[in-house]
Amino acid sequence: MATPALEGLLKERVAVLVGADLDAVETEIRRELDSNVTLIQEMGGYIAGAGGKRLRPILLLLAARLAEARGERPVRLACVVELLHTATLIHDDVVDQAPLRRGRPSANARWGDDASVLVGDHLYSKSFDLLVRDNDRAIMETLARATVSMTEAEVFQLERKRSGITSEADYVRIITQKTASFISACCRIGGLLGGVPAAQLDALTRYGLDIGVAFQISDDSLDFVADPDRLGKAIGADLREGKRTLPLIAMLDRAKPADAERVRESLKTHALGPGEIEEIRRLVLEHDGVEYALARAHAYAQAAKRDLEAFPPSEERGVLSLVADFVVDRDR
Repeated sequence: MATPALEGLLKERVAVLVGADLDAVETEIRRELDSNVTLIQEMGGYIAGAGGKRLRPILLLLAARLAEARGERPVRLACVVELLHTATLIHDDVVDQAPLRRGRPSANARWGDDASVLVGDHLYSKSFDLLVRDNDRAIMETLARATVSMTEAEVFQLERKRSGITSEADYVRIITQKTASFISACCRIGGLLGGVPAAQLDALTRYGLDIGVAFQISDDSLDFVADPDRLGKAIGADLREGKRTLPLIAMLDRAKPADAERVRESLKTHALGPGEIEEIRRLVLEHDGVEYALARAHAYAQAAKRDLEAFPPSEERGVLSLVADFVVDRDR
């Protein structure tokens, strides 16, 4: 897990490079969430106040700086991707019936599914309004492909969940399309803003994909081992929602057939009890499911660092390399 030194160093270097731009992104987000509809205003302020890592805007801004792009457009597009990301989180929480988001009641828990779906739709609409105003076909195509990929992955994940069978290949496909494709799009947009050569643009695109897969595997591993107060949700939340993640998949491949079958039968129920969740968690830890998953995450993070070799050494490249370390060595 991440050392405080690594986390502190990354925050410090990000602040030096893009801190002012990140402040401008926050201002832009709040401006776009402003509305004369009271419920949008109320929910928007609550969502914006929840904060978060802002990983996607940070990556877009760092990639833009690496590509030597400056000015208002990186800030505007960083706002676009964060609004899009927030919309997906709101909708995900409705689908999963998640009670918490970042340690606070989720929007659906506080205002209901109907309001959450509609405000999520509103955020999608606001982001695409900003995108149209920016009027860059290559960037619009990049985000369009990513959002199509994300929604397809959501449906495929639901299909696998209902079947009761999710292989490691299925899992990698889901997280590549659902999480990594969007993070990759953020990095690619930074390269497009700077007009980098095709080889470097492809390298940034691959970097985002590798970072995204590493990030999601790490995130799914935290569900079994993290401090719930720092994670912002209860341990075992993914299990409770019926998600088959890599630590679980690895355990099912390694456990005794009787244990694996018992877990599969438990997962077919719609509501696992605390005892069942703890038993599955114990088996995952006993069979080194988390260690296996984190080893895979580290491999993707190392691949991401190699992707950056398409660029000469620089402060921006160094910070992007630090991001690769952080996404797999963190505790929330």
